[in-house]
Amino acid sequence: MAKSAAKVQSILNKAQMAMKQEHFGSALLLYRKAHALDKNNHAILFRLGHVLVTVGYADEAVDVLKLAAKRKANDLNVLVLLSHAQLMQGDIEGMHATLDKALARDPYHELVIQTKAVTYLDSGMIAEAKEVLDRVADLEDAGELIQMVRGRFLKDTKSYPEALSIFEKLAEDATASDPTRRNATFELGAIYDKLGEFDKAFSCFERGNAWLGLGRTAHAESLQKTWSPEVLASIPASSIHDERPVFIAGMPRSGTTLMEQVINAHPLGGTVGECPLLLQMRTRSMVSDLDQEKIDSYAKEYLDLLERRCGSEVQRVVDKHMGSEKDLGFVSKVLPNVHVVHALRDPRDCCLSAYTQNFGANVLYSRDLKMLGEQYVVHREMMEYWKEQLDIEIYNCVYEEFVSDQEQSTRSLLDYLGIEFDESCLRFYEKKEHVHTVSSMQVRQPVYQSSKQRWKNYEKHLAPLLEGLGKYADGVHATSGI
Repeated sequence: MAKSAAKVQSILNKAQMAMKQEHFGSALLLYRKAHALDKNNHAILFRLGHVLVTVGYADEAVDVLKLAAKRKANDLNVLVLLSHAQLMQGDIEGMHATLDKALARDPYHELVIQTKAVTYLDSGMIAEAKEVLDRVADLEDAGELIQMVRGRFLKDTKSYPEALSIFEKLAEDATASDPTRRNATFELGAIYDKLGEFDKAFSCFERGNAWLGLGRTAHAESLQKTWSPEVLASIPASSIHDERPVFIAGMPRSGTTLMEQVINAHPLGGTVGECPLLLQMRTRSMVSDLDQEKIDSYAKEYLDLLERRCGSEVQRVVDKHMGSEKDLGFVSKVLPNVHVVHALRDPRDCCLSAYTQNFGANVLYSRDLKMLGEQYVVHREMMEYWKEQLDIEIYNCVYEEFVSDQEQSTRSLLDYLGIEFDESCLRFYEKKEHVHTVSSMQVRQPVYQSSKQRWKNYEKHLAPLLEGLGKYADGVHATSGI
C-alpha cells in the first residue's frame, strides 16, 4: 500500500506542476492515471474535475464532480466547481440548484456567494445579484472574493468611484491571493478605460498580463501540411446530412458572441456555446484512421448532443469555440452541411480588446501584444486556406459593417443560414440567458458604435501589436458575405 501511495503521490506532483505550467493536456493525462490507481480518492476526483472544467470537457467533469460530492458532501468547493461544469453544459437550472444546495449548508461561504452573484451579473440579472450580495452586506470582515464581486456589481452599475476604491485596495493587498490581485488589476483597467484615462488603463492591463506566463502561437504552414489537399481528399464525408450546425470561427473579441446571440435570438435558433466536442473528437484518432464508420459515428454523437441541448424544434444551432480554425477540415468531413460564419473585426481593435481581457488560463497568446498580432495572421491565413480547400461555403461577417447597418447585416446572415428574417434577432439583447464569456455585458445592450477604432486611444502603446500584425496592421481586408 505504501508503495502504491507513493506512486500516486508522484503522479499528483507531476500533474500539479503541469497545471502550474499550463500544460493542461499533460495534467489531464496524469490526473486520469492517478484516478485509475485510486478511484475513491476525493482529492483526486476534485483535481480531475478541475482540469476537465479547464479544458472544456463539461459532461465528464459533471460526472466526476458529482462522484466527488458523494465522497465528501461537506466540501462546498466541489459544488462550486460542479456548478461551473453544469453552466458549461448549458444546464442553468442545475447550476443554480447546486449553488443553492451549497448556500443552504453555508449561507456565508465566500466562493459560493461570489459564484452565485456573478452568474446573475453574467445573465444581466442585476436585481438578483444585488439580492445575493445583500445577504452578506452586514459582514464586517468580508473576504476578498466577496469584495471582488461587490466591485464587479458596482462597476456593472456604473458606480465607478466606489468600484475603483475596492479594486485598488485588493490589487495592492499583499495578503490577497495572486488570482484576486490579478483580477482586481484587470478590473481597474476596465474602469479607467471607461473613464477615458487610457494610459492608466494600459498600465493595468500590462501588469495584469505580466502576472502569467506567455503562451505560443499556432503555425499556419504546419497546420496546412497536416490538412493538405491530399489528406482532405482521403477522408470520407459523413453520410449523415444535417443543416442544423452553425460553426462560428473567429479570434477572441472579433464579434463571435454577438453573432451567436443574434442567431440564438431567432425562434428557430439555438446555441451550445463554446462546445469542445468536435475538437475533442479530432484527438481520438489519427487522421489516417478516419474511415466512414468513424466519421459517421462522430457525426451521430455530435448531432445527438445538439438534440439533447437544444431540442428537436431548433433548426440552426451555434457552436462557438476559439481556435476552431485549426480543425475546420475535420469539421467539414463530420458535418458536410455545416454553416461556417467567420467573425472579422479590425485587427487592431480585435487584438487590443483581447489584450485587455482577463482570460485566466485560456487564450494564452493574449498576454503579449506582438504574439497576439502573430496569432491573428495565422488565423487569417488558415481561414483563407479553408475557403480554397473545403467544399463548404464560409460566410464573412465583418463587425464594423454589422454595427453600421444591423438590420441589413442580420438579413444577409440569416439568408446565408437559410432561415427567414425575424425581428427578434435585432433585439437579441433582450433575451435573458446566461452568456458565459467576457462579452456578457456587451451583448446585454443594443449594438453600439463605441468599440470601433478604440485602438486609437492606445496607439502609442501598440507598436509591438502592429509589428506582429504585418500586412493586417492597417485594417480588415475583407467584406461581409461569401
